[in-house]
Amino acid sequence: MAKTRETILDEALRLFASKGIRETTVRDIARAVGITEGAIYRHFNSKDQIVLELFKQYSSELSERIERAVNSQQNSEEQFRSVVEQFLTFAFNNPDAFKFINIFHYLRSSEVGKFRRLPAGVIRKFLEDLKGKGLLIEDTDFALAVLIGTLERVFLYKTMGILRGRRKEIINRTSENLWNYLVKCGKS
Repeated sequence: MAKTRETILDEALRLFASKGIRETTVRDIARAVGITEGAIYRHFNSKDQIVLELFKQYSSELSERIERAVNSQQNSEEQFRSVVEQFLTFAFNNPDAFKFINIFHYLRSSEVGKFRRLPAGVIRKFLEDLKGKGLLIEDTDFALAVLIGTLERVFLYKTMGILRGRRKEIINRTSENLWNYLVKCGKS
């Protein structure tokens, strides 16, 4: 029973990432799992319950990775670089989950605030700490938009083949450029 539930979540995630949340039906999910639509409802009340469970699961996982990154490093620059690394590593290793999180944000932005653990919240707190230390030269919200927007685009361009090179090199280059822009450029 638990295995079927996990298979439903896995297939729903794959479909949501490739077809979209609105465009994916319970019938699509059932077909991909190899069960009837009715069997889906033995595990979930609705497609919406599947959507919310997937968002909670993967946004919590990414949040935890970012929290560990901040807490495991000694200085602010190492923390920053580790946040970038964990964010992009999650995205590269879980492309369907990362695409789904982004789709959810676009389609259901009014619901995002209902979740306690969000990656943007963890990153925002970290950026506020940098600002409090006098390191962050930008407004916190602007810095958050630049940071997350850049990371999302780096993921997209790497998966599209526009950015070439090893993931580690791309991650290092991204973290260095973002650190230089958000912190170093304002320091003379």
